[in-house]
Amino acid sequence: MNDILFFPIITTVEDNLGQVEEIEDFSRQVFCEKKSVPQSEFFAAGQSGIKASCVLIVHTMDYQEETKVKYRDKIYSIYRTYETKDEKIELFCEVKAGV
Repeated sequence: MNDILFFPIITTVEDNLGQVEEIEDFSRQVFCEKKSVPQSEFFAAGQSGIKASCVLIVHTMDYQEETKVKYRDKIYSIYRTYETKDEKIELFCEVKAGV
């Protein structure tokens, strides 16, 4: 694993009016490896309206059920995960429009 991704740290802030806002700070750094989305996954995701972009592989102990990740200055949504036998997890990612 020779690349780095960032998971968000979410902070909840309440303003003077009592409105609660969640602030995402992509600062939790984790080593990763990137691979292409398999063709079968790309087509299956497309049938569900998902535009699969990449697969990021991290150690299982580094993943804490996050739904977003920042990789190379892009924010991805994690739409599926797959745990492998070697204590790693594959994060299947898509870029959502307008994000």
